[in-house]
Amino acid sequence: MIKLWTAKQQADFGAQLAACRRAVLFFDYDGTLAPLVSDRDAAFPYPGVRDALEKLLKIKHCRVVLVSGRRAAEIQPLLQSRVPFEAWGAHGAEHLRPTGALEQIPISDTAQEGLQQAAHTIQHLLGQHEIERKPNSVAAHFTKLPPEIVPQVLTELEDIWQPISETYGLELMDFHLGIEMRVPGINKARAIHAVMEEEPSDAVTFYIGDDLTDEDAFQALSHSENTVLIGREKRPSAAKWLLPEEPDGRHIVTFLNETVSAVSR
Repeated sequence: MIKLWTAKQQADFGAQLAACRRAVLFFDYDGTLAPLVSDRDAAFPYPGVRDALEKLLKIKHCRVVLVSGRRAAEIQPLLQSRVPFEAWGAHGAEHLRPTGALEQIPISDTAQEGLQQAAHTIQHLLGQHEIERKPNSVAAHFTKLPPEIVPQVLTELEDIWQPISETYGLELMDFHLGIEMRVPGINKARAIHAVMEEEPSDAVTFYIGDDLTDEDAFQALSHSENTVLIGREKRPSAAKWLLPEEPDGRHIVTFLNETVSAVSR
């Protein structure tokens, strides 16, 4: 059962990082380092996140990895980090190295055809900006719709997408205020496994995220005691800990600052 992330757990985690030879820390972006906003091009990090994250990126024995549903190239224009960082985008379909090199997982022609059809068939339901095309998926965002019509639009969209997903071997995945059709097997867990293959087996691991799309990552790190769900709402989760969300991102800024302080002592 999920437990509340307390000051004691924060202190214990800081002690682990300070004592270990190697640590790998994974962070979701939207809803974790940045607020969820209706305009995803304006999802700038919470005040204080960039400075704290840059300090964490400079700690040599800690590998910091951003794992996001958005395209990897979209993160830096929002984050504006002055320190190079590593990111996996599009739920693990893209890998951006700190050097700037971008690697992309190849997608079959059949899957590409299905995703193209999925995007085309919902244009009458949503505006162009609400239909997000990624290498391995199509996401439909409901953030700009009046809340009272979201259930109706979701039902209509699922009726359209379900036969497409079955025909092309794709899957549907809910996320906060949206739904996505994606290629099976390319998810955040894939990014976790790829990173950990490069790391020692005794590395301390950590993952923090807020959405249903982070559950794959929580499950991939089921052996770790440091998986944290941002507590926007109560729901079942594979995460071990719940970090309650606070206004203006104080929860994540406090976490980052206290982590940096513990490791830097």
